[in-house]
Amino acid sequence: MKRETLIGTFAIIMSSIVFALMSFLIKTAPEIDPYKTSLFRFAIGFAILGTAAMANKISLKFVNSKLLFLRGILGGIAIFIFFYSINKIGIGKGTLISYMFPVFAVIVSSIFLKEKVGLYKWLLILTSVLGIFLISFSKINSVFIGFDYNYLIALFGAMMGGCAITVVKKLRENESSYSIYFAQCTMGFWVVLIPANTVPVSIGISGGFILLGIGITATIGQLLMTYSYKYLSVSKGSVLGMLTPVFNVILGIIFFQEKFTIVMAIGMILILTSCTLIGMNKK
Repeated sequence: MKRETLIGTFAIIMSSIVFALMSFLIKTAPEIDPYKTSLFRFAIGFAILGTAAMANKISLKFVNSKLLFLRGILGGIAIFIFFYSINKIGIGKGTLISYMFPVFAVIVSSIFLKEKVGLYKWLLILTSVLGIFLISFSKINSVFIGFDYNYLIALFGAMMGGCAITVVKKLRENESSYSIYFAQCTMGFWVVLIPANTVPVSIGISGGFILLGIGITATIGQLLMTYSYKYLSVSKGSVLGMLTPVFNVILGIIFFQEKFTIVMAIGMILILTSCTLIGMNKK
């Protein structure tokens, strides 16, 4: 494996771990609506990068304003739906469905970025998606009986995420990871600003620390993920990013008593195997 690929793979794996921690924090405060968690996530990320830029620790330069605007809108919507899904259908299932975005990312990148996706990689992607399906719908009847519309919302968020990741890959040709994340925080902030102020809730001191933790972990995870796409293709980075839902399923089982079945175990094995093989593939 080339040094650049190894760096990108390490960055995306660390990103998955940090994002799992962020999801854990979101789940610990279900009384705080997703509008406010999203707002704080964007505001804190915005503040961290702005402070670093004023201290001359980072440079914020914007080359492609139109694509940055698009990335911000798509990412803002995807993140809000992700936060929403964690509270509505659980940290495990909510993350797993949201992380079906590689399907959309590969399709969009193959069309607009002309990325070549060989049969081997397609099979690994489909295998990982099958793993997500098994974990999400461990009971066959749940697909047809009493289907919750929140699953469709989560799937729409996955589609937005896939489009956003493709835009990130294109932006990494000329933009820094800091500028791309700054754009996401800025546009995401405007997306949720008004809704966040229409739902009354008492946050308290403990809630404030949780929101701060969500913002910090989100910033670290996002910067690591964005940085990784300088060295990884959309398809490879997206599949490696599927480690996050695996971590979240484990957290859900241990800390939130979410159900675990044999079918879910098979799904997790499929995802882990696919991620490993994708990471080892040199193409």
